[in-house]
Amino acid sequence: MSSVTLPRGGAARGAGRAQSQRLFVYVAAGLLAGLAYAFLNTQTDDWARDGGLGRFFSAFHSFVDRGIPVLAGALLGLAFHWLHLRGRLARAEALRAEELRSRLRHVERDQAVWVVAAATLHELKNPLHAMGLLVDELEDVMKSGDVAAVTEQVHRVRRQMDRTLVPLDALRSLTRQGPRSRRFRPIGETVEDVTAALRPLAEEAGVELRLEGDRHATATVDTEYLRVILDNLVGNALEGGPEERARTVVVRIGDEPLSSRVVVRVSDDGPGLPADRRSTVFQPLRTDKSSGLGLGLPIARALARALGGELVAAEVPGFSTSFDLVVPVHAEVR
Repeated sequence: MSSVTLPRGGAARGAGRAQSQRLFVYVAAGLLAGLAYAFLNTQTDDWARDGGLGRFFSAFHSFVDRGIPVLAGALLGLAFHWLHLRGRLARAEALRAEELRSRLRHVERDQAVWVVAAATLHELKNPLHAMGLLVDELEDVMKSGDVAAVTEQVHRVRRQMDRTLVPLDALRSLTRQGPRSRRFRPIGETVEDVTAALRPLAEEAGVELRLEGDRHATATVDTEYLRVILDNLVGNALEGGPEERARTVVVRIGDEPLSSRVVVRVSDDGPGLPADRRSTVFQPLRTDKSSGLGLGLPIARALARALGGELVAAEVPGFSTSFDLVVPVHAEVR
């Protein structure tokens, strides 16, 4: 977002010193000119008394004595006019700068509103889609008349409804001042829950979604942020692939014993990232997808860094696109 940058601090002090130096030069030049005139005035009087060539200098001296006050008055008038004009220009420039600052504040506020709104819509897309699929399944289960199956499906729909609130709370917490309440769970349980919640989307897209690694990993991390990050990574991996061939998305938990951090890798064998997108993949509002907003990866990286971790693109043999989420154990939001 843009902002107006005005001279301040060291720049302002430097400008003030330059103005003082110029003022000193002008005053010194004026004093030297006055001293030179006083000397010539006295010397001309002496030459006039000597006669001869001195009379010529005396006549010139008389002309200067009469002309300089007129010239000085004209210059003084010009100086006052210049000062008045400079003041008007300075006031007009200050007014324009204030108007520009005001307009930029409105633009920045509007941009912030639109980005937050777009991020909210983006984060609700996957949970609402998955909930719609569960409701469709619920209709089929109800036709079977199996009460236990209906009850279980209703519980799944309710869990999915609760899941829609997670990304909204995560987005709000990024702008909230002070510490927030956190809930820590073993990373294996959280990753398994997220994978299970996204499996209906994978089945609809014809993608095999696999969970590998130590799903019983006991290292604990912030559950809320981890869910949103994995939702974005896996959701992106499920989109945009060719429908004519089978695709695979693998979520792998890499928990190192006695390590202070944990790595979760999401890989897919889809079309991959274009070469010119690799350097801008984490920049917001930049996407090659016709239905995307370009906010999933930027939000995921922001949440990873809020946990004191990092989200980076990785090169994994056998997969076209991979991302490594590295977060510290018992990560606290910064």
